[in-house]
Amino acid sequence: MASRTRRRGRKRKERVAALVLEPGLVLPPRGRDVFSFWKNQDMPNSLASATAAGWVAGTLEISVTFPFEYIKTQMQLQQEASALFAGKDRFRSPFHCAAATVRERGVLGLYRGGLSWAIFGGPRSAVRFGTFETLTAASQRRGMHQRLGTPTADTINGFAAGMAEAALCQTPNQVIAIKMIHDQSPRGPRQYEGLVHCVACIWRAEGVAGYFQGVGPAVTKGAATNAIRFLGFGQLKRLAQGPAGADGTPPPPLATWQAMLCGGIAGAVSAVATQPIDTVKANMMGIDGGRYRSAFHCTAELVRAGGLRVLMNGVGPRVCRVFIEVGLQFSLYEYVGRALDRAFGSSSKTN
Repeated sequence: MASRTRRRGRKRKERVAALVLEPGLVLPPRGRDVFSFWKNQDMPNSLASATAAGWVAGTLEISVTFPFEYIKTQMQLQQEASALFAGKDRFRSPFHCAAATVRERGVLGLYRGGLSWAIFGGPRSAVRFGTFETLTAASQRRGMHQRLGTPTADTINGFAAGMAEAALCQTPNQVIAIKMIHDQSPRGPRQYEGLVHCVACIWRAEGVAGYFQGVGPAVTKGAATNAIRFLGFGQLKRLAQGPAGADGTPPPPLATWQAMLCGGIAGAVSAVATQPIDTVKANMMGIDGGRYRSAFHCTAELVRAGGLRVLMNGVGPRVCRVFIEVGLQFSLYEYVGRALDRAFGSSSKTN
């Protein structure tokens, strides 16, 4: 009985990790209704419950990891090409950035702009995973997985999901957050009183277009990140599981530590690979981002003033955040999903 419970727990953890990191892995087989399929799984028992669990888990996760995002963004904005470059007063390292911020503004200073991430957390997850699952289901029906292979199909679908998420949710979210972070840099004008005031200032100055500054590199980075993560997690998962049995028995599910390690490695690789794009995006979304005519112009200006190395500013905090993010989302989604099912009385399952 105990061993059966442990096996069931491991399977549940793997399905949760798949939903967080590679949603296509938990799609129902062709011809089965997605609601009845999820209802028979040991996961949140409805799309509403799953979406709510993802939103709550994402908000809890960002409350822990946002200081890494804050430090990463501040380091990315330390550019000699910027009108707000602080020279000798700039942040010299991630540790200096953290210490100076806490000294001047307290621990809450590390959460400047974080409320925007919490507000957009639910829509971001819904768009990302909804798009990926919809495209994966369509590609399975059309035989793309058989013709192209699962890794290639996952890469294409992940790329498209990243584009949708970045264009519809992530760009306005990060424009608000990055401007608020830049406002608190050593030479920042200290012009925003809070989130609502920042949103209003962007609206008055730029209108709707102001919330989509840097959308080009944001979409490119989001698509590339998701493609690498979806493909990387899938490949590492299959490598860790090994082949199916000779009689067609599927390989055993991943252990908790294996799923977290696979997700962490895939996320770290994606962070390093897309860091130059992320740095360009951050500077185009900053307070003085309007001075850059395009992503290419921004890249050229950053490199001309500081060399190629400046495109990797902040990569350390970003990689650290990815590893923590994976572990927290993995465990929090499972816990929150169970709690919501109990709270709303949806724990009973019918076959």
